[in-house]
Parts: sequence; C-alpha cells; structure tokens
Amino acid sequence: MSEASFFAEDGLLVPEPYGDDLDTVDVPRDPRDAMSLQTAWLRSFLAVADKGGFGAATLVLHLSQSRVSAHIAALERALGVTLFDRKARPVCMTRAGELFRGHAMTALLELQRGVDAARSTLDNVVGHVSIGSYPSVSSTYLPSVLQELKSKYHGMTVELFEGNASTLEEMAVSGTVDLAFRPLLPKMHETTLCHRTIWREDIVAVMREHDPLAKQASVSVADILERPLIGNPAGSEEDGGGYDLRHTLGEASGQADIAYLTDQPTTLVALVRSAFGIGVINRLALRTTSTEGLAIRTIDSPTAFREVALFWTRRRADTAGVKAFLDVQERAELPIGVQAISN
Repeated sequence: MSEASFFAEDGLLVPEPYGDDLDTVDVPRDPRDAMSLQTAWLRSFLAVADKGGFGAATLVLHLSQSRVSAHIAALERALGVTLFDRKARPVCMTRAGELFRGHAMTALLELQRGVDAARSTLDNVVGHVSIGSYPSVSSTYLPSVLQELKSKYHGMTVELFEGNASTLEEMAVSGTVDLAFRPLLPKMHETTLCHRTIWREDIVAVMREHDPLAKQASVSVADILERPLIGNPAGSEEDGGGYDLRHTLGEASGQADIAYLTDQPTTLVALVRSAFGIGVINRLALRTTSTEGLAIRTIDSPTAFREVALFWTRRRADTAGVKAFLDVQERAELPIGVQAISN
C-alpha cells in the first residue's frame, strides 16, 4: 500500500491527490462516506457557487481552471450527484448543489474552528491570517500593525493582498482574506460584514506649485471645476471609480471634467506634475510618493474627507488569526495626519 502525502490547504493538512489530474483520484463509490471528501474540493465548490462560474473562481482560489474543474468533478463523483448545470450561462447550481452548499460551508468553518481551538492550547498562539489592503494603508500603517502582531504572537503567519474598494469587498466576502482595510464609502454591498471604523482623513487637491490656485490657503469646489481633474481609484462610476473626487464635489460632480482615474498615487502625482490637471486624493496616499514641486491644498467642501475601516466576516470572527489581528490593530499607532475615531 502506498503512503499518502499531504499538502497545506487554508492552514489545514489535507491529502494530496496522486498527480495533477484528479480524474485519477481513487474515491469510494459509496456517496455516503463523508470521510472521502477533501477540503480542497469543498473550497473549490464554494468558490464556484459564490462567484457563479469556474473562471471567476480561479481568481479567488489562485488555482488553474483545470484544477478547479477537477476538484468539482472529484466531489461530484464522491457524492454521486451533479452539483452544477454546466450548460447554463452563467453556470448555476443544481438542486443537489443548493442543498449541499450550506453543509459544505458549515463543515469547513467547523473544521477551522477545531484547528484554532487545538492551537489555542499552545503557550503561543499559532495561526494564519490573510489581510487585504490598498496602497496608502499598506505603506503608511500596515507595517506597524504587523510588527506588533509578530512581536506579540510569534507563531502567527501573514499573507497580504492588495486591491481597490470593489475588489477588497469581494476578497472579504469570498474568504480570500480574513480581514480587509477599506474606506467606509462607497458602502459595501454585503451588509453582513463586521467592521471597525479606525480614522478620518482629508481629501485634498494636488497641483503644481506655480499654479495660481497654489497661492490660496484652500480651494473651493468652483475652483476645481474649472480644471481637468485626476482622481482615484480607477474603474467605472458603478464600481466606485473616482469615488473620493465625486463625493468631495457633491451635487456638482456631474459638471467635473475627469481627465484620468488611477489606482496608484504615484501615477496621479506624475500626471499632475506633467500638467494634465489637478489631482483630488486622500492625504495619506500622498505620503507614499514624492510631492516635490507640487502644492497640496485643503478643499472647502463638507464632504472632503474619507473614513477608513477594517472589515471581516462574522463567520471568521472567532478564528485565532482574526482575534489576534484585531487585538493588535486596536492598539497600533495611527499614521500622522489622520483623526482617530472611537468605536
């Protein structure tokens, strides 16, 4: 009898299939044998169910489409039922898939809670946490939080992901990350997420230092509307593209000449420096790049600010990694120039 090997899947040890082609996986023919199921199959099944397709699931799982398809095929063989109607567009679950979905999610969550409970008996908390963030938080705040985390919880491992407001929400909801830093607005579509509001920061105007507006201590919405504007993040208005800029301008946002939208503060600053327009961006983001030769001015608008929060799913709130990260984040020193918000 050959010896089975194991690999890490979401912090758990699960059997490694023999070879990359899971069509060769030897699964029992009795669909009642739950012990034949692998956690990797369940994770792929839930990702396809949540994202509505095999291709979309690969982005969440960081696996090839053939690997995801093989996981689902092996799971269907083990269960003796078809879980997805592959002829439908988009792919949809069968009645069997809908019934199985809740049980699969509960099984994985309970197994992870068991792992965390066992590890909690150690003198030092051992666990894994995945964090979603965006450039200004990643460079000005997150390092100090991680330093505190590693100092207090030596056994914790961390995985980092970056995105914009829209993709960070997707990562938090899908489980790609355990926690995600994200502006409080635009509002999350998923209302069941827990969150902790951390700070408020200004939305400011960035211009060349010889621009006539730089002579003013602050600029008005009317001043901004006279110029081409550069904002962030990139993307369509429906996806939150340029949200801070539009939120700052308020009812006048429809009059704005938005020349460029970008996810990168460095790109925004470079476009301003090259005279493509005035940048409108959160102040903290400007600390991630050189602003030499530029002037930064506050904007006379009651909505020229953003609030930053930390989000996580209720189903992961009791895991060792999430509890440890929330503990150290609450005591971490905030970046310079932001205003703390008490929860």
